[in-house]
Amino acid sequence: MIRRKKMAKLVAREKKMQEQKEQEEKTKVSRSTLLQRYLAPEAQTYLSALKKNEPHIGKRVEDILLYLIVYRNLRQTITQLDVRYVERQVKGEGPKIRVQRDGETSDFGSYVKEAIKESSDDSNKD
Repeated sequence: MIRRKKMAKLVAREKKMQEQKEQEEKTKVSRSTLLQRYLAPEAQTYLSALKKNEPHIGKRVEDILLYLIVYRNLRQTITQLDVRYVERQVKGEGPKIRVQRDGETSDFGSYVKEAIKESSDDSNKD
């Protein structure tokens, strides 16, 4: 009798685990279907590479995109630039514009700061 109870519990546990696996598989399929529908081909490629190189960041970006599609009713094609924007927001990176001048490459922000500082110095001399 005890063996039967243990076997029944074991069978119930395995059945529950199988149902969870099936539910996870359905969710995974629906997520990929939504992403294929609303992501541009280059955005899909970029997102898959991101998920391969940085799995945590890629998963977070994917979750954000799916949230926008499902809950915010975003019904336009998401480009690679949009995916990169979300990635930068997740990483906490700001925009990076590089300026190449006289063989030197510098950040645009620092380039602008230098120009402002030089112009303010020139106006102070006058």
